[in-house]
Amino acid sequence: MKNHRAANLLPAILTLLVFIAPCVLRAQQEEQETARLEGKVLDVDKKPVENAEVLLKNVAMGGTTSIKTSKKGEFVFRRLFPGKYEVTIQKEGFVPYTGQVDLKESSGQRLEVTLAKAMSEEQKKANEAIAAFKQAGELFKENKVDEAILEYQKAIELKPDFVEAYMNVGILLFQKMRDEEAEKAILKALELKQDDPKAKEILGNIYFEQSKSLLQNDKVDEALEKLKMSLNYRPDYSYTNYLLGYAYNKKGLKEDAIRHFELFLQQEPNAPQAAQVKTILEQLKKK
Repeated sequence: MKNHRAANLLPAILTLLVFIAPCVLRAQQEEQETARLEGKVLDVDKKPVENAEVLLKNVAMGGTTSIKTSKKGEFVFRRLFPGKYEVTIQKEGFVPYTGQVDLKESSGQRLEVTLAKAMSEEQKKANEAIAAFKQAGELFKENKVDEAILEYQKAIELKPDFVEAYMNVGILLFQKMRDEEAEKAILKALELKQDDPKAKEILGNIYFEQSKSLLQNDKVDEALEKLKMSLNYRPDYSYTNYLLGYAYNKKGLKEDAIRHFELFLQQEPNAPQAAQVKTILEQLKKK
């Protein structure tokens, strides 16, 4: 009875073996003939990047497939045709990665990719502002002052708190005798960086030059206001005292004129104007 049952099962077993054997052999052959790509995606701090999209494009055939990275930042593509592939890895908030791999038959390859954090709009503008600032410096070296001014102004538009750009454009505007614009630029620099000595010096110079023009046009009261402002920002500049003495003398304010003329002589005893100032002082003191 047992032999009879075995005899009945034998044809079925043989048929099953005939079916299974080619499948196993075919699977083994496919595994040997195909390639494999695996890898890991990290951020700049070496932490895994989860759910990054990894796109794999066969360069020759054009087919594309994609997967997402795991919690460990890992990915794997199996049973790939050998050949060149373009790899693109992307995730929101990161700079996309693009590269190429050449997969060989019956072999695997591993990638480790570091994704840099994408710049914010503010960071992009800051970089553009720095580029404009550097370009302005190059233009100034070539004596292209007007073009340099435009580049500094562009840097300011991109980065409204760019102190150095305000300072430099203020200096160039002052050189071009655009005093009101220069004043605004330097005042803004001082607002952003209070008590900056360079800004104070430039502002003192601007007010001094404005006072000279006002005195030449016999606008003594306005000149006095500008000279006081100049002295406030640049108290060490001797010629401010000289012009203050001159302006007060024109106004008939003898004591103020004497005080500033004497200060000028203390600061500049050998100045070309010293002899003239001494004569004026003698006359004032006789009155």
